[in-house]
Amino acid sequence: MARWGKSRYTILAALLATVVISWNVAKGFMWQAAAPEDLIPQNTFLYTSFDGLTDHKEAYSETAEYQAFVESGLADVFDRIIEFMIARDESGNARQAREVAADLIGQGYIVAASLSSDPQDPIPSSRIIFNAGGRWAEAATNLLGQSLEREGIQLEVERINGRSVAHFIIPQSPGIQVGLWKEGESLVVAVGANVVQQTMACISGDEPTLADNESFAAVKAKDVDFAQTGLFWLDWTALQKKYGSIPLPVPTEQQLTVADVLKLVGMDRLETVVARTGYKGEANWTETQIVGLGRSDGPMMTMDDLPPMPSKMNWFMASQYDAEATYDALIALARNAAKVVGGPQQDQAEAMIDSLPKMLGFDPKADLLAHFGDVVCQYDDANGGMFGMGAALCVELKNPDQVKAFIDGQMTRLEEAEEDGEYYDWPVYPFRIEKDGHDLIVFDITGDGDQAVQYGAVQVVDNWLVVALMPQAVEAFRLRVEGKLPSWKPDEEYKTALGALPAEFSSISAMNTRDTYQLLLNLGMPFLPMLQSAALSEGLEGDEELPVYIEDFPPPERITAPLFPNLAVSVCDENGCTMYSRSSTAGFPMFGGNAGMSTAAVAGVGVALLLPAVQAARQAARRTQSSNNLKQLGLAMHNYHDVYKHFPSATIPNEDLEQPEDRLSWVVSILPFIEQAPLYEKIDRKLAWNKEINDEMAQIQIPNLLDPGMNEGDSEYGITHYVAIAGVGKNAPELKIGQQGCGIFGYDRETRMRDITDGMSNTMMITSASDDHGPWAQGGESTVRGLSHKPYVYGPDGLGGSDGETMQVLMADGSVRTVSKHVDPVVLERLAQMADGEVVGEF
Repeated sequence: MARWGKSRYTILAALLATVVISWNVAKGFMWQAAAPEDLIPQNTFLYTSFDGLTDHKEAYSETAEYQAFVESGLADVFDRIIEFMIARDESGNARQAREVAADLIGQGYIVAASLSSDPQDPIPSSRIIFNAGGRWAEAATNLLGQSLEREGIQLEVERINGRSVAHFIIPQSPGIQVGLWKEGESLVVAVGANVVQQTMACISGDEPTLADNESFAAVKAKDVDFAQTGLFWLDWTALQKKYGSIPLPVPTEQQLTVADVLKLVGMDRLETVVARTGYKGEANWTETQIVGLGRSDGPMMTMDDLPPMPSKMNWFMASQYDAEATYDALIALARNAAKVVGGPQQDQAEAMIDSLPKMLGFDPKADLLAHFGDVVCQYDDANGGMFGMGAALCVELKNPDQVKAFIDGQMTRLEEAEEDGEYYDWPVYPFRIEKDGHDLIVFDITGDGDQAVQYGAVQVVDNWLVVALMPQAVEAFRLRVEGKLPSWKPDEEYKTALGALPAEFSSISAMNTRDTYQLLLNLGMPFLPMLQSAALSEGLEGDEELPVYIEDFPPPERITAPLFPNLAVSVCDENGCTMYSRSSTAGFPMFGGNAGMSTAAVAGVGVALLLPAVQAARQAARRTQSSNNLKQLGLAMHNYHDVYKHFPSATIPNEDLEQPEDRLSWVVSILPFIEQAPLYEKIDRKLAWNKEINDEMAQIQIPNLLDPGMNEGDSEYGITHYVAIAGVGKNAPELKIGQQGCGIFGYDRETRMRDITDGMSNTMMITSASDDHGPWAQGGESTVRGLSHKPYVYGPDGLGGSDGETMQVLMADGSVRTVSKHVDPVVLERLAQMADGEVVGEF
């Protein structure tokens, strides 16, 4: 019993030791997914993240963008179209791509770039974290491995800290490693020197992480009064510290560094940039803070400082602008740059700067810029025309009379020079005209040649210098100043937007979002019937149904009604600038930007409505070009007839070549009449089409013979999309004039106009071919065909066009007709024959 007593304590101790050792060993095989910030090193200089929409569904559902694109039903229409297209992809890749995109939009991502801890290593590392990408890790690894294997690169997969990590070194790089692994629910992709080991050291706590970065921690911890979905952070100070001392390979007396250039352009004062995006009530909201680049000279502007703007605008923007200070800064920049270069170049640059007033004939600062105020405004008058024709730039003036005198003086100098016979060869030439008792300066813009187009106008109106594309915009401004036209006043929507933003600001921009989208929809909606018709005729298989029809699209007004004006302002002080953006939906460049679903919304509207318009326009242009090609061929045929008193034979006669397919075609006969005389002279008309020199010439492609809507194919020879019509029957090219079924063209017949007794306007000469395209130089079916098998259009004979519905036909009188594929075959048979005596009805 005593022995057992001692033994049991020994056994228990051994068991306890075994458990402890086993637990410590097991810990090596157990790991807990690291938080994103624990994967990123402390010395990170760039961080951007998007949370995804899943965690912000409620906030997003309150926005105008959601009301416009989701609740209107437009998003569902797009979804059904995408699902329809995905269902047709048998590979499954489209389905996977959509699921990956859904994860990215729903759960978000993080992108970070970090500096190397080694002072001698200038190459940064980067990490991309797909928050819901963990389920794609295995597929991504396999796909990466297959891609690398094709390039002869080995992808290694090993377990590191309990993780299956795939990694490789980029060939011919300074040891840049790419790593990929699953981290909990996330997928991590890391790129950089020794980046996998560095990241694992961060995870294990052996290296400090982004969570230890005090600057970033302060940004991350800041509370905001909106639902934040995205964050951007740039530590410019860290970049300057890392790269500022790097010398630049510039030939100067003193060694120039990166820091010198940054100081030269004023970017050395920049410290950090922080941007936050999200949702605030019905608005998409963005706040951007730029620390270090600010101003401390005078008060900011308000809405009362803006000029009288049009009562209806597409957009406007205004900002404070010190013209004198800008001029001084540019001169200082030029002098400093010259100083850096040094030597004789500095002396030359300094002399040029000092002589600038003498060269110009006036002092830019004293004579002009000193009289400018500090407000610059641009706008686009919606009543002034489309595509920006109502745009104007207004510069506030402190001394308008001085600016008027300056303009008068410069124009007087120019006019006196003209009186002396001296005219300047300027691409933009000013003229002074009198309009309603006021001097108006307009401009002629000269392009290639001597033809000039009038664009641009300038006038001093009240205390504003107005510059516009069209003189009407200048006159409209003057009429608003005189109270003869109404000026813009904020409506309730603008008042609401302005009330949510600072009342004093350094700049402001606004866009009439509703009208902009309404214009897009108005332009696109008329093309929906054509798109649906094309999809029904060409895009379906068997009993397949379209995913959406015209009636499934919501009314344009339902989409645009929730939208309101987009506004953005910036507030600058001695510490930097902060920009605030409030928008109903982004998708057009705005000061301050935006994030979220805006891009998807704009892309959806653009693709669904404008793409059909573009496609229809392109197809119409191609049909027009093809019609012009046929008309050129018809003109060539008539010119040939004028010279030789008959149309060319389908093949050039050659007693040594019995087979028509060996002979040269009718195209060769008309080459001199389609501006291809040099090519015609090089062809030996005694040889087969593909022998000796002819073979080389036949490889040349002739633009007039190509329908721009068709594929050129991969033939080594130049092809033709147009064929001559021989008549009716497989043997039509072999018939003699007067035989039944005979058309204009035959292998050995020379048809005269008087032989076409059915009438030139009732007889086909050349048509477009939809299939069996062959060399233009070769005789036979490549260039001449008869109607032999029904249906004649898009049938076995290979006649047709590029749209699948019609074909274009050149009639003997030189006109071009469009024939439907549903045309009565009997009508075509009568048109193909030139002397059958049958009356042709409508077609």
